[in-house]
Amino acid sequence: MSDLEEKIIEVLKRKQVLKMIVSEIAVDPELRYFLLQSILPNVATKDDIRELRNEISNLRNEINRSRHEIISYVDGRISDLDKRIDALDKRISMLQWLIVLMFSLVVFMLARIITL
Repeated sequence: MSDLEEKIIEVLKRKQVLKMIVSEIAVDPELRYFLLQSILPNVATKDDIRELRNEISNLRNEINRSRHEIISYVDGRISDLDKRIDALDKRISMLQWLIVLMFSLVVFMLARIITL
């Protein structure tokens, strides 16, 4: 970059010069039109915002549906596991009673053998 270019950039960076440029843009319709035309493609319209809101709303609804599906699935799995645990608990209780009965039978038989 040449010295002249650097000096021009330094001058343009000064607030007073920037204020003068902005004042000129505000007054001159042609400059204002040029500035607006360069800015407008980057500005969101009400329709753009409405479209984004609709997309966000749709995504929220989809997330809520998925969340409810997941919750239902997990609740179902937990219910199934509860049933299986209850069944195992009943089987363990039966085994405990069988062991007690078998132990009682063994004790009874030993007692009979000893008394013979």
